Amino acid sequence: MISVDEMIALLHADVVPAVGCTEPACVAVAAADAVRTARGDDSAAPLVSIRVRTSPNIFKNGMSVGIPGYPGVGLDCAAALGALVARPEAGLSIFEGVTPAIAAAAEDLCRRGAVRVAIDEGATGVYACVDVETAQATGRAVVSGGHTNVVERARNGRRVWTAPAEAAASESAVLARLGEMRIADILHLVEEAPASELSFVLDGVAMNDRAAQAGATAEVGVGIARALEGDEAADVLGQGLAPRIACKVAAATEARLGGGMLPCMSSSGAGTKGLVVTIPVAEAARAVGASPSRTAQAVAFAHLVNRYINLQVGKLAAVCTCVAASSTAAAAAMAWLFGADEEGVGLAVRNMVGTVTGMVCDGGKVGCALKVSMASTAAVTSALLAARGVGLLPSDGVCAQTPEQSIRNMARVGTLGMRAADAEILAIMREKQGQ
Repeated sequence: MISVDEMIALLHADVVPAVGCTEPACVAVAAADAVRTARGDDSAAPLVSIRVRTSPNIFKNGMSVGIPGYPGVGLDCAAALGALVARPEAGLSIFEGVTPAIAAAAEDLCRRGAVRVAIDEGATGVYACVDVETAQATGRAVVSGGHTNVVERARNGRRVWTAPAEAAASESAVLARLGEMRIADILHLVEEAPASELSFVLDGVAMNDRAAQAGATAEVGVGIARALEGDEAADVLGQGLAPRIACKVAAATEARLGGGMLPCMSSSGAGTKGLVVTIPVAEAARAVGASPSRTAQAVAFAHLVNRYINLQVGKLAAVCTCVAASSTAAAAAMAWLFGADEEGVGLAVRNMVGTVTGMVCDGGKVGCALKVSMASTAAVTSALLAARGVGLLPSDGVCAQTPEQSIRNMARVGTLGMRAADAEILAIMREKQGQ
């Protein structure tokens, strides 16, 4: 078990603003850190070249996604922008520092072939290593384990800093204990927490609502959200809670992954996960007339279950974790809002595991909006059924008696079972790039 204080600290660390997709932001942060390491006190030393090595999954998720403030896509663009912004402390909001002049300079670097990106086949999970050469020195920064978690720096080929092992060990211990908890234990922990300690998650609800509003009114993405609105769509889909959630999730996701500059509140290291966690739960809370404190509890519970499932499946996997983890977490929280007890919350998880397991991750892109929109509809349905005592049978496929075992089964499919699929997906994507 983790304590209430540890839970609050984990939420504060996990629920942070992000601008743009987190995989390009990860590379940008590493590039910014490498530039600062290379330059030292000479902030004006011009850039000569940038070399990027990432894990296969960072490469896959960053290949086709839009970048805020920049007309192109790709991790080479992200690295150039990060190196020119040169503010690693901005974290997942690093693209807020992109100006028209920086965008033009980044485009010039990429056009001249000064930026190269390669896959480190031996790396796994969240990993990016960026080597930067300036006119005076070279610098290296390595990000690993988290999208902004710099673990190593080197200057002129000599290591100058390594992250203290104690901090990582402390965080790992908390996460390990979270991973051993039951879903019901997490719910009880949220219910025990002082309402004032959880109210900050409502800031993320407001932030993500603004992203949805922006996506619904702007010409972004491929037009999924716009097509889901209007009388004709309502005649087909209806006007209830599920289509409303589907439209808002699609709008916010298109705005984010299409290169919009508006920040989103992330969850478990990803902005889209934050959208998929908060928007359905907040809409469900409004639908049932939940108080602000109960809404905050539900959103906090969803964030924590999202983190719990990500621990099992892995943040970057062959399956779409925005669906497998985030939509499932939202279903659990919505079931609770609809009046389900802890058994009913478990049924919501089982319903989702029996429905969405196996949806592949083929990289970050605006098309993810359709995936998470459909998964959010499944989450509402799963939650409503669970609140009425209806659940898939434990004997069904990958389902199990407990929500915890159901999640572990889903994780097995997404990790061990889909390794070959992940490799083929990446091969297809690289073929399209001519690599």
